[in-house]
Amino acid sequence: GAQLGINVSLEQYGDAALDENLTQIRDAGIGTVKQSFYFDESFDWEMSDRLVTAVTNHGLTLVPLLDGNPADNFAPINPAQFTAWASQFTARYSEKIRAYIIWDEPNLASHWGNQPVNAIEYAALLTAAAEAIRAVDPDAIIVAAPLAPTREIGPQNLADHLYLQSLYEAGTANAFDVAAGKPYGFDTGPYDRTVDADTLNFSRAILLREVMARNGDGNKALWAGNWGWNSLPTDWQGSPSLWGQTDSAT
Repeated sequence: GAQLGINVSLEQYGDAALDENLTQIRDAGIGTVKQSFYFDESFDWEMSDRLVTAVTNHGLTLVPLLDGNPADNFAPINPAQFTAWASQFTARYSEKIRAYIIWDEPNLASHWGNQPVNAIEYAALLTAAAEAIRAVDPDAIIVAAPLAPTREIGPQNLADHLYLQSLYEAGTANAFDVAAGKPYGFDTGPYDRTVDADTLNFSRAILLREVMARNGDGNKALWAGNWGWNSLPTDWQGSPSLWGQTDSAT
């Protein structure tokens, strides 16, 4: 059944603040946290050791997002390099982690080295990482990158449902156990059931589910990597939200 998780950025906290934040998350009844870990050839395990231990000690489930390096504008990584890192990460934490998310928003140029997106390149990365992780932990759950909701059709950005279809055409069906999207609400509430390629809303996730079903993958789960609504104060004087907005009741 559906379970709530929360996106966190725990690396910013000292020990006391880290404990306080994880305690608040646990006390709120949320059992899962998603934390990004960024690729670096000289990966510093000290930070990840600290975070994995802290999350586990609070009785929470950690889902790591294995992502590119922000300093390189999330440029595509040689699959062999990424594979080596993913393998080491899994070997170090497999007793405490079950699911691994491979990259984030590869359907946006801003998360693909500011280059035109390339589903075939990401498919190679996903497949290599999945093989490496499963070689260490055969029971690991591989989550394909959460895809950003967009209406664009390339070359810089590609609509989420079209990108997912491209991944299937690239032969990645066996590489992932879970697909993922980002069903933000934008300008309408959770009961807007409009499902259309030109509509950005919470129900857009249904487009991804339909792609999965058409490719014989309807038995797999579809996760929301990120979701939510922007509800700015009525006296807001700043710039409007780029991702739509609703009132708090909606």
